Amino acid sequence: MEKSLQNIFWRRCLWLCGLLVLLCRIAAAQPSSEFSVGLVVSQFSAELVADGSFSATEPNGARAVLEKGKYFIAVNNGKIMLGDHLLGSGTVLEHVAVKDKKDDNKDESAQHKVFTVNRQGYRGKLKIYVTDDGKLLTVVNQIPLEYYVNSVLGPKSSPIWPDEAIKAQAVSVRSLAWYYKQHPESALYAVRAVDPEAFYGGVRNENKNVTEVAAKTSGQVLYYNGGPAMTFSCESSGGMTVSAEEALQQNIPYLQSVADYDKESPGYTWEKKIQAMTISRILEQNGHKIGRLRGYRLSESTKPDKRDRLPSGRVKTIYWQGELGSVTMSGQEFADLLALSSNWFDAYVVDPVPDKLDVPIENGYGMEIGKKQIPIEVRGREQSAWKSVIPGFHFLNGSKEETILFKGKGIGNGMGLSKWGAKGMADHAPENVPDYYKTILQHYYPGTYLVSVY
Repeated sequence: MEKSLQNIFWRRCLWLCGLLVLLCRIAAAQPSSEFSVGLVVSQFSAELVADGSFSATEPNGARAVLEKGKYFIAVNNGKIMLGDHLLGSGTVLEHVAVKDKKDDNKDESAQHKVFTVNRQGYRGKLKIYVTDDGKLLTVVNQIPLEYYVNSVLGPKSSPIWPDEAIKAQAVSVRSLAWYYKQHPESALYAVRAVDPEAFYGGVRNENKNVTEVAAKTSGQVLYYNGGPAMTFSCESSGGMTVSAEEALQQNIPYLQSVADYDKESPGYTWEKKIQAMTISRILEQNGHKIGRLRGYRLSESTKPDKRDRLPSGRVKTIYWQGELGSVTMSGQEFADLLALSSNWFDAYVVDPVPDKLDVPIENGYGMEIGKKQIPIEVRGREQSAWKSVIPGFHFLNGSKEETILFKGKGIGNGMGLSKWGAKGMADHAPENVPDYYKTILQHYYPGTYLVSVY
């Protein structure tokens, strides 16, 4: 009888041990929410400010504790120079808890401490690498993914916007980050902080009210066909989003051109006038020495030519003729050079006019008693100033004051969910429809589905 009880006891012990091992394996297999962002990539140095004591742990386990303050990080003979310390590549910096001076039994939490890198504050840990054959350094911020979402989402949304719009944006930002977590841009980090459509500015960009709404979707990401979706987003497309096939030359089923409800966007339509001489100078500064401009070729959006315009109407290429040569460049490259809001634009030659007109004010006796300034808005010609046998070609006379008016639509690349489009849909959402953010996501990313990854 005693032997039988011992057998039962040992069988139960083995069963519990097996269950424990299984649970440990399941826990280890759960996806981590930690995310890595490249803050400083392949640079000679960086400035670091710590607002509390922090540890520096090298890959070999060696650990040093440094006091709060300002430090300069550089590379010295293949090592990381942090103040007076020489550290190995891959060293992790992390704030440490310290004893409260008023209460020895209480620790001052390190959770709310930040590292300031080049005057930008960041939560979480920093990991420093020596790169480029031991000559340069890369600083990576390691944080929970929700901290990244909160920082990127802050400038892309507004606390006074409908909750469903904010939630849709949060899922979009998190989903793209999750995609890059599985397909990182570098072996050292998932994404860089300076992405124009998903700028990561650390603590400064966080908004408490936006964060509270985004938290309602914590861990939710979009998947397509069993894998994370590449959920690009933009600020405003100008009424119709751009397909991935057009923007990236990739056929991505859930990134098709769809109607965008972004009419309230300040950049739904825009205008910018630039002197021809300024354009010539910018082209020269970027390696295109074609001299004084004599003309350009670009079909009008109302009569698009597939040779220079994409199916959405955006500029595919624009050709510039100068006295010393010519250049053809992509619409996006040209828009970036001139800081145009997007590559959806028309270009008109306009006569130079002042921004304001001084109008004299006279009294009843015809005597001038003052002046009034009246602003002048340049609309530009609706038709080309010159007609030519070359379709879409516009001649320039080369005068000093000659000006070109760019009239366009949208802000950014116009692909995926737009900031203002999400707001437009949420503003007109039917009453008493729960989780309308899911409808918004399905509109901009058709065929995707939500998955809770943590």
